[in-house]
Amino acid sequence: MKTKILTLSILLMTIMTFGQEIKKPTEGKSLVYFVRYSGTGSLINFKYFDGEKYLGKAKGANYFIYECEPGDHLFWAASENRDFIKATLQANETYIIEVKPKMGAFKAAVRLNQVSPDNEKVLKKIKKVLLKRKPSVLKGKEKDMSFFIKNSMERYNKIKSEVKTLNTNWTF
Repeated sequence: MKTKILTLSILLMTIMTFGQEIKKPTEGKSLVYFVRYSGTGSLINFKYFDGEKYLGKAKGANYFIYECEPGDHLFWAASENRDFIKATLQANETYIIEVKPKMGAFKAAVRLNQVSPDNEKVLKKIKKVLLKRKPSVLKGKEKDMSFFIKNSMERYNKIKSEVKTLNTNWTF
């Protein structure tokens, strides 16, 4: 009986540690996971973008997978603030971006951070989300995002020298 419990415990810990495998992109494409594992500000939607392309919105602890063409991208998320990360994605590679809610003045703010493959602490939290949930389908088709996107791109152009750049060696 003790052996069965021990074996079951080891199996459960293995599943909890490794969870769902990180997927690989379609041949010639790039894959980016956006993972929000914290429940802080879980009622607040974050809006996600690739440059001037609106991807959708999601709230709470979740993740979504974005497959795109390799090359230059500007990923950003919006809530009370805007946070940007520049990327030159490589073909046939997978990247993970942590979506981190922060306390804002009126509602949750958002921060985007690339995840290093050797950051075990963050990866453990991410893998729990991957194990417990299916990828989100981003919600919402905004009526007209052109003014919002234009305003955000102007803000980006003022701070672009300070914007984080994705490390192309940090792949999964």
